Amino acid sequence: MLFRKKRSELEIIDQMLSSATENVKKTRLMYQTNLCYTHFIGYMDFLLEKGFLASKMGNPSGKVYYTTKKGEKFLKDIKNVLCQVG
Repeated sequence: MLFRKKRSELEIIDQMLSSATENVKKTRLMYQTNLCYTHFIGYMDFLLEKGFLASKMGNPSGKVYYTTKKGEKFLKDIKNVLCQVG
C-alpha cells in the first residue's frame, strides 16, 4: 500500500480557499480541509489577516467565511505554482 506524502502549506491554503468560494461555516471548512483545530486556526488567522478570506454574518446561521477577490487571485497563482511543481 502506498501512502501519500503530507500536504504542503500551499496545498492546504489552496484547499481552504477553494472550499470557501461559496459561503461556508468555520466547522465545515475545517472538516473539508481535514485539519485538526489548532492547525486550522493557524491557517485561518493567516488567511484572514492577509485578506484572502473574509467573514460576514450569514442569515440566520451566524458567521460564514468566503474567499475575497484578493484570495481568488492568490488561489489562481497557487494553482499555477502547484501545476508547475507537480
